[in-house]
Formats: sequence, C-alpha cells, structure tokens
Amino acid sequence: MKKRITIKDIAKELNVHHSTVSRALRNDPRVNEKTRILVRDYALSHEYQKNMNAVQLRGSSKNTIALIVPNINHNFFSDIVSKLTNIAYKKGFILSVFQSNEDYEHEVGIVNTIIKQNYAGVIASISKDTTNSKHFKLLNSFGIPLVFFDRVCDDIFAPKVLVNNYEITFEATEYLINKGYKRIAHVTGPEHINVFHDRENGYLDALVKHGLDYSRNISYDDEFTVELGEKCLTDLLMEIEKPDAIISSSIHLTMGIIVCCRKLNIRIPQDLAIIGFGNHLNSLIMEPQITSIYQSETSIAEISFNLLEKLINKEIPTGENYTETVNAQIVYRASC
Repeated sequence: MKKRITIKDIAKELNVHHSTVSRALRNDPRVNEKTRILVRDYALSHEYQKNMNAVQLRGSSKNTIALIVPNINHNFFSDIVSKLTNIAYKKGFILSVFQSNEDYEHEVGIVNTIIKQNYAGVIASISKDTTNSKHFKLLNSFGIPLVFFDRVCDDIFAPKVLVNNYEITFEATEYLINKGYKRIAHVTGPEHINVFHDRENGYLDALVKHGLDYSRNISYDDEFTVELGEKCLTDLLMEIEKPDAIISSSIHLTMGIIVCCRKLNIRIPQDLAIIGFGNHLNSLIMEPQITSIYQSETSIAEISFNLLEKLINKEIPTGENYTETVNAQIVYRASC
C-alpha cells in the first residue's frame, strides 16, 4: 500500500519549512513563484492528496463509506442508494452518496474527494463515459477498499457484484422466439460497459441458436429517456423489416416505446411484444402489464456491503478479482 505523503514529507525532501509547503500548495503570494512551482510539481508527481480530516481537525472518516452511482434518477440506482443507506445505518456506518451524472471527469473528481477525505471504503458503479480506470486504481494505492457493483472496471482486481445479464437476456430472447416472434430488436447502452455488452451477447447468441436472420441491436450512448424510447421505435418502424418484439435495457426507454405505440395505435402484444429491464411500478400499471426482468436490488446491496465490510476488517485480502453474481428473473406478464 502506498504511503500517503504529507506536507512535512514534501518539506523534508525539498529542504524548506512545512509552512512554506502549505502556503505554496494554497498558491499563497508570500511564497516566491519558483518555490511554488517546485512544491506543486513535487506534490503532483508524488500523488499528494490533502487529508481534509487533518486540515479540519475532525478526526477520522473511518466510519464513512462512499457510494458512487451514475444517475440517481435511474430507479435501479435510487433503490440501491436506499437499501445501502439502511444497511450502513444498522452497521454503524455513515453513507455518503455521490452521483457522477454519467460523466467521466465528474467521476474522477469524486474519487479525488474520497481520497482527500480518507473514507473507510467505496462502493461504485461506473458512468457510461468511463473507459479509463486509473482513478479507481488510485484508491488501492491509498489503502481505501473498493467494491464494484453492476457496471464495473474489468481491469481492476477488486470484489465485484454482477447480475447474470448474458443469461437473462438470452432467456428473454429465447422466450420470445418460442412464442413465435421472428423479428426481435434489442435496445441497450454502450458496448464498452459490461452490463450492456453482456446483454447484447445474450441477445445475439439466442438468435444464432435458433437460426433467425433478423438481428437489430441498437446501442445508445445518450441518457436513457422516454423521448429516446419514442425515437427508437419511430426509427425502427421506418425500416423495411419492422420488429415484432423489442427487449429494452431501461424502464425509461420502455415507457417511450409504449408511448409511441399508443400514438400510432400499435397493439401490445398483438403487433409488438415488449420485455423491459426493471420491475418498476410503471410495468404494473400499464395496460397491458409489461413483462419485466427483475434484478434484486436488495441482494446486490447486501452482498456489496458485506464484501466491503470484510475488506475494511481485513477478513478478505485486497487485490483479488473476486466476483459474486446475482441472478435476475423474468416476471412474465401480458406484453408478450
């Protein structure tokens, strides 16, 4: 584990007083520019992180856990926040929730804040923009335990809590095929994210198994919205071969598809069958009710917290690529 360097360490190496280093890092004009540059360059090259607990004399943040989610407006992540908040409280921890807003740079800033505050540990699901995991690797350098859930960085050795996205999407696609649907479209997110990559592969492999020629996988980098779902179906209906079934990776996309169906008098499931991820209340109050792929937020939250607590207590070693998988289930209803 990398030792967190202090202002005194920098002062000793540069042969200056620690108060000079402190002022230089604050860009205080009382320190000449040459010294300020020297101090800042040294701090940067040695990955100096200000320990806000020391600065604010608040003691330790060793009972505070950080949760990083891409978007709290997403029902899945808001449910995870709720579950983990309750679990942390019962276990005597405080949960600080950070939202990356699906933005890589924002996510990097969050991780840097966590390091400065010296949190006890981190539970994280990455943003759709994240393709570089360097900032998460920095957590390990400073001895801050990390557990990923749902969306993960595959190149980091850390405990991960995943959902069987490949298998459940294969099962959903095969179910539609066995019901007689021949032109099944799949709407999902960017392929570099493990969740969407696995769902896409499950969909495609089911088509191959049953020898279907029609294959229409649509990957969106944009935020999942109802409007995007409407646009998706509108675009599909302009193609020569129109789908007779759709599997959607988001409740928002699913709702948009249904709104579009109502505007165009498309009957569900007679004209178009629908399966969506997320067993949200909207799936129940729709007419007809929507067949949904249910991911247990309770299981994901409990397993993620338990793994992090074991890391904090050193009951399991850091640096191991340990994975637990939560099995999703299809809740069959009238939409297909």
